[in-house]
Amino acid sequence: MTARFALGALTVLLVGCGTVDGAARPAEVDVRTLEVGEYITAPAEIEAGRRPTDGPILEGLRMAGAVVFPRDLDPELIHNWGTDVLDTPQRTSAVSAVSNVNIPVLQRHRMIVGFDISEGSRAFDEATPAIETDARITRVVLLRFPGEAAATAAARDLEATDFGVSPDNRAVTIPGYPAAHAHWRPGVKTIGATFAHGEIVVSMFLQHSTPDIDALADRVAEVLDAQIPKLDEFTPTPVDQLATLPRDPEDLLRRVLIPGPANQQIAISSREFATWSAGAARHYRPAEPADLGTAWDRGEVDAVANSYDTTLFRFRDEGAAVDFGATWQATLSAAAQTVDAPRGVPNARCARRDSTADTPALTRCYVNYRNHAAFVTAADPTDARRQAAAQYALLANAV
Repeated sequence: MTARFALGALTVLLVGCGTVDGAARPAEVDVRTLEVGEYITAPAEIEAGRRPTDGPILEGLRMAGAVVFPRDLDPELIHNWGTDVLDTPQRTSAVSAVSNVNIPVLQRHRMIVGFDISEGSRAFDEATPAIETDARITRVVLLRFPGEAAATAAARDLEATDFGVSPDNRAVTIPGYPAAHAHWRPGVKTIGATFAHGEIVVSMFLQHSTPDIDALADRVAEVLDAQIPKLDEFTPTPVDQLATLPRDPEDLLRRVLIPGPANQQIAISSREFATWSAGAARHYRPAEPADLGTAWDRGEVDAVANSYDTTLFRFRDEGAAVDFGATWQATLSAAAQTVDAPRGVPNARCARRDSTADTPALTRCYVNYRNHAAFVTAADPTDARRQAAAQYALLANAV
């Protein structure tokens, strides 16, 4: 699986219609003069779009701030192999360390939601199975259940089902964690493990560069050493209160460009329409190039919102937002070239990457208004500039 939340290319093209609202503030651009095409520039009524499916996903986004980052345990794990909220047992088995044989286990114990992060020492290569490389991989999945008893039983049953897949599997004791369940196949350089802590099961899959069971067991213990304190700081939302979780807890979604007509009722979706708060915002931090990650850290980003092809960041202050844009432009790859930014938008920056045999052409623009900044992306440079102007206007109108 690919790195879903890197600042890379997105492929959905924003379309829609709208108007430019608001008036200029002293020494600021009159946003009514900007070329925004038909894009909406009025803040949306986010709570009006509430759906029954929102609650578990919003809880999963909260859990995103409570998961350990594998690279904190192994600095060489700089490549993201997958990160997302898991809103159904089927999706959990499709993209995480939990195999499809465990769908009935998740259903039986009434899994609420999960969050998955996987990082490796090599870039993900869909054509080459990871087991055929010497990559080190650490995958951590947090699975929320309705109560401690359900979580304890789920951790046991998830392991038992996985263990039964192969007659070659052997139980493994994890140092310091006698309640952990783990197994491996001798001569194979991977290990699977589960551990229940409160209402959450920590499911782990790790690959070492060699089939060293002691190293694998020690790494599981290291993951738990780092993960358990984070779970101790996390308070699960009572099941009967999931429906009351705010859709826009950081007041960001109403500021981000939304495709289509005004006041749409859009369901929360971690990959398309959601806010990532506090520690969860770090899932958007660019690992490469290093200078861009440093600019992110320097800017103290504390919240992120995504709306289809648009990603909005909240920096410490305006200077940090401008600095990140300048660093992004300075660290563009050789495959990209700068192109004209939208007229009249201060500090706007745009770059285009031509099409290749594997990827379509795209243009990305970066704009900031005060301490908020956003990337917009489109196939056509003119459309990208209109989106950028509309995003700037929307930020000004949302103050």
